[in-house]
Amino acid sequence: MKNQLHLKSASLVAALLAVVVTAFGLAWSAGPANAAVIPGAAVTISTDSVVTNQWDQVDLTCQWSVPDNSQPGDTFNLQLPPELRWFGAASFDLDNADGVTVAKAAANDAGQVVFTLTDFVADYPNNVGGTCNFSTQYAVQPGTGETTEVNFTVGSTVVRVPVHVDGPCTQDCDPAAPTSAGKSMWWADAPQTELESIFYMPPMPSESNDVVVTDTPAAGMEIDCDHITPRVGRVVNSSGNITEPMDNELYPANVECTPQEATVRWTGLPRGERVELFVVTKVTDRKLDVYTNSGTVNIAGEETPVGAETRRTRADGTGDGTASPTATPTPTPSPSTGTPTATATPTPTPTPTPSTATPTPSPSTSTATPTPTPTPSTATPTPSPSTSTTSPVLVATDEPTQPAEVPGPERLATTGAQSPVFVFAAAALLALGSLLGFLGVRRSARRQH
Repeated sequence: MKNQLHLKSASLVAALLAVVVTAFGLAWSAGPANAAVIPGAAVTISTDSVVTNQWDQVDLTCQWSVPDNSQPGDTFNLQLPPELRWFGAASFDLDNADGVTVAKAAANDAGQVVFTLTDFVADYPNNVGGTCNFSTQYAVQPGTGETTEVNFTVGSTVVRVPVHVDGPCTQDCDPAAPTSAGKSMWWADAPQTELESIFYMPPMPSESNDVVVTDTPAAGMEIDCDHITPRVGRVVNSSGNITEPMDNELYPANVECTPQEATVRWTGLPRGERVELFVVTKVTDRKLDVYTNSGTVNIAGEETPVGAETRRTRADGTGDGTASPTATPTPTPSPSTGTPTATATPTPTPTPTPSTATPTPSPSTSTATPTPTPTPSTATPTPSPSTSTTSPVLVATDEPTQPAEVPGPERLATTGAQSPVFVFAAAALLALGSLLGFLGVRRSARRQH
């Protein structure tokens, strides 16, 4: 009796396990698709930039595309070469003409740009691709003048892009001293949160010269008072900037600074001495496209207004795709190979049949022969359907038959477990439960005998 109970319990457990395994397998196979790296993404890159010095800006454009039926969340990567560093917004969208985002791009500090497809490709999975535009900086010191090839990595593909590099000066290379005061400004960091500017001026014209420089940034910027660098000296480098040995200690500068304005003064500068001032400003409004910085340079009582303007570089792009073609249902053909056109056949005119009765002349005094009155035919011909004057209208009595759906190409994303392992496991457990139940019944029958 106990063995019989054990067998019944075991068979029940096996059946329950079969149900659980089957349900788990169905839920797993019906799970959402997992994002995947797209191995077949194609990217071409080009540039027209010319490099002269380290940190020169290199603007790049690209054309991109991915295989049909790529899935939302799928990605492809673009790795910058070591010669270039990312410069500009760290993330940007690739939109179609209607402003719908097809893909998103994000760059990290290591120079890897990851493009991620959006839900747009679920409805428009074919011919997905577009363009992109972004800026970099040439991060190494250029060598001799030549066309240098830089290599971008896209998945397992290397994209080779030539960059023209101007060589060092070989003739009349002494930097020309500026003949008037001026100012220039550039981005100090790749995320474009800081700007650095330089005030430059010609050599001092008199035996003793007092110099006053003021810096006034426009709205959206503030001066970083901890990063104001005055330089005094007579020796310049190949770029025309003052270099060692400097005379900063001989002619110290007096600095007064607030976030809205900086004023720097030198006194008693001798003839031929040169002065530069570097100022860092922080961006307080990152939504501006253009940043303006103005100021004045006063040398020995002669004041010159100066200014500089720098634009924010933009990283952006485009994208689009097309929907899968919709199959047009083909109606089930009627037995006739074509639509019959009924030909109108004129209805025959009945011929009067003479009456068989012999007319009896009415008594009359007229000598004229009486004319018999025709009797209408007793049978009126009925035209057959083919002789109807109205063309028949064919009415379809069957619904159009939908064509069988043709399975599309294999998707790139992993769509979950479709393995029959769960089915086999469930079937095995069900068989085990049945066997145990059968053994229990058989043992019970033997005990009764």
